[in-house]
Amino acid sequence: MQSSEFEELKKNPQFMLDLADREERAVKNGDIVAMYEILDTVVMLDLSAERLNRIYTEILQRVFDRLAEKLSHKEFFDISVEEDLYTLRGIYEHGIERYSENDFKGAKEIFLIIHHVANDRVLSEAMMPHIAAAASKMALDDFIEELVDTDNPSGGERYGFFLTGFKPAVEGFMREKAEVLRNALKELETMKK
Repeated sequence: MQSSEFEELKKNPQFMLDLADREERAVKNGDIVAMYEILDTVVMLDLSAERLNRIYTEILQRVFDRLAEKLSHKEFFDISVEEDLYTLRGIYEHGIERYSENDFKGAKEIFLIIHHVANDRVLSEAMMPHIAAAASKMALDDFIEELVDTDNPSGGERYGFFLTGFKPAVEGFMREKAEVLRNALKELETMKK
């Protein structure tokens, strides 16, 4: 869409009313997928930061409620199930947010949780460099610049919300950070008890 088309949508009272109704229903029903659709629309239309924050807060509350449910039932997230995929997206985005704010411990713990609860080898393994980088207090920008293959993302659409493709340099990095990673994985074992 062109920016002029976004402006037209913002000026369309029926579209904005429908968007507000969809948002209200999504929040009321705790529908993570629908809330993300609303959030993505709010971002594309460049609507108020307050509205964006309100929706994102609702998403985070719901995804961490679902995480607690899954953990209490010792269940995993299946990314072929849309709600599970979007739940992991919310958890991951929160981890990246923590990481971008240099909350290395918080980011590492979130990436450890994803590594543990994602019933998907690609996603689970992709968390390993994240964990090692956060545990090593490597800045997020450096992690992305040095290790993430942004030119050739892997995994297709299924993994589009996650950084799963890495440059060859990741192999040396993982060897160098093997002890840091072992210690982080020991923490995961402690958290699972």
